Amino acid sequence: MLSPVFADRARILVSGGSGGDGASSFRREAHVPRGGPDGGDGGRGGSVILLVEPGMTTLGDFKRQRHFRAAAGGRGAGRKAHGKNGADIVIRVPPGTVVRSHPDGAWIGELLEAETRLVVAKGGRGGRGNVYFASATHRAPTHAEKGTPGEEGWVELELKLIADIGLVGAPNAGKSTLLAALTEARPEVGAYPFTTLTPNLGVIAFDEDHRAVIADVPGLIEGAHEGKGLGHHFLRHVERTRVIVGVVDGAAREPVEEWRAVLDELRLHDPALAERPMPLVVTKLDLPEVGERWPELRDALRTDAVEPMAVSAHDGTGLEVLRLALSAALAEAAIAEAAQPPETEMRVHRFDPMAESWEVLAEGHDLRVRGRRIETTAARTDFENAESRDRFWRLLERLGIDVELRRLGAGTGTTVHIGPAELEWGDDD
Repeated sequence: MLSPVFADRARILVSGGSGGDGASSFRREAHVPRGGPDGGDGGRGGSVILLVEPGMTTLGDFKRQRHFRAAAGGRGAGRKAHGKNGADIVIRVPPGTVVRSHPDGAWIGELLEAETRLVVAKGGRGGRGNVYFASATHRAPTHAEKGTPGEEGWVELELKLIADIGLVGAPNAGKSTLLAALTEARPEVGAYPFTTLTPNLGVIAFDEDHRAVIADVPGLIEGAHEGKGLGHHFLRHVERTRVIVGVVDGAAREPVEEWRAVLDELRLHDPALAERPMPLVVTKLDLPEVGERWPELRDALRTDAVEPMAVSAHDGTGLEVLRLALSAALAEAAIAEAAQPPETEMRVHRFDPMAESWEVLAEGHDLRVRGRRIETTAARTDFENAESRDRFWRLLERLGIDVELRRLGAGTGTTVHIGPAELEWGDDD
């Protein structure tokens, strides 16, 4: 059974298209009694490609569709005609999407910038037609290769929002209301916890040339670092923000203790998060009881590094002071980033090269040959064609696989599995 799909994580099955088969064909023209081979190559199978769509902010679309298969390549034909390449499938994902294979979790890639592409399932190569195998000593080959299957597998997509500023606080602290007051975003707002179940994004304009993306991260509760309240999913988004803004509910029963619990969750998830520039904002200043307790809250929340601010998103009190503080915090973060050493490791996915190694394993009464090269060759071989079978057998002999098969008991009637091929061993093999 598949795990549930959250708006910031999805699992999809991707399948590259199979390559088209090469053609086994000979020239047939009047007055040309011995026309040579003219079979063309098969077309390449389509690939599955992820493409960054700047306007997307969620992976929620993958709740409706999880399987993506590219088109197969066309078959080759006579007169050296090549088969048509299969069409690629392009899947649009939000910026900040991390891609890993499933179930091993191996790193595949990270999509950050607009229009960035990542191939997650390569299409199969088209088979070569029999014209390719003609030589001075073998002028009429009937052998043509089959196309190879495309790559297929499950991949895990995980969204870590790329935002300059992240609003972090307990549920119902007023983050969504503050986001709406600072930007043109219109998130769902309600007087109950967990109104926000996925992060909202908005753009805050400091002046004509200075803008920043601000994210309202869903409320954190005690135990969020252990996954409570979908905590792992929410904390992932905080990792990518340059500045974290602590939002304290001025109307809460114990606002200071509530904020300290949120701060503890940040530290437990990643100690470095608590070291970033973090302006602290007390909300709901328009409420009389909050106005009365504000001096007390300011003294309790003040530290050597932080001078708390109080705002009202409803009447605009303190918002301009907050804007200046956010601009200054971004400038401080930019200075800190410039002082860091450049990345020494570039994480780029590379497919494994074709390996020469192989092994033979017993599977009950059957035998299985494993190895990248031999499995790929088996997938490309047309075992209905006698010449193709002979070529494959010579490769088994050249690599020594036939000797190992016999050593492990291959005899008349033994089934040998090599990649997608299921072969029956015979006395004359």
